[in-house]
Amino acid sequence: MKFRQQLRSIDIERVILVPVMALLLLWAVSALFSGVNGDSASVPATALRLTYQVLLTVFYILTVFFLLTRKPASARSGRIAPTAAAYVGTFLPFLFAFAGGSEVSEGFALFAVGLMALGMVFTVWSLMTLGKSFGVEPQVRTLVQHGPYRLIRNPLYVGEMVTLTGAVCFSPTLLKTAILVVLALLQAYRAMQEELLLEENLPEYAAYKLRTKRFVPGLF
Repeated sequence: MKFRQQLRSIDIERVILVPVMALLLLWAVSALFSGVNGDSASVPATALRLTYQVLLTVFYILTVFFLLTRKPASARSGRIAPTAAAYVGTFLPFLFAFAGGSEVSEGFALFAVGLMALGMVFTVWSLMTLGKSFGVEPQVRTLVQHGPYRLIRNPLYVGEMVTLTGAVCFSPTLLKTAILVVLALLQAYRAMQEELLLEENLPEYAAYKLRTKRFVPGLF
């Protein structure tokens, strides 16, 4: 019985994700410096790519920091499907690296990189606002209602999807598009499951839900 209690007290999400995110942080730093030294693209494209890489590095730093310093969850989903969706949704985008790519025009590539940078700005802003309430699995800590969370209930997912849409546009393939569609469905499912958990455990969530939309302010 004591062993089971100790096992439940372990933050499995922290154990799994901190090492992975630390490795991704090292990769992002390496990509940042290699991009600075060897990029031959136009000045606007180079600036946008540098912005994206800096923001991506900041994202991984914040993720590791919040995972290490956050308080234990007051409630969490005990169901397998939402937890599995959380981890699949987190790691599925890395399949883009194995999905090939095709060239696009310089103008469209500039648009795509701009979309990636814009998405990362929104993602980092959302993560900074969420702070120590951040989690990957469906969990309950505190209800964040300021910053982008004042506008929509799931800004972190929106920022990630905008970023990944830009990545697909930059080097499109049918496989990447299919992965993006699957990911969008997964993120929608994750958002709904998290909202159900929050509504069950936080009385103030009902009022917050009434005055905000899930993904798009004023629409959806």
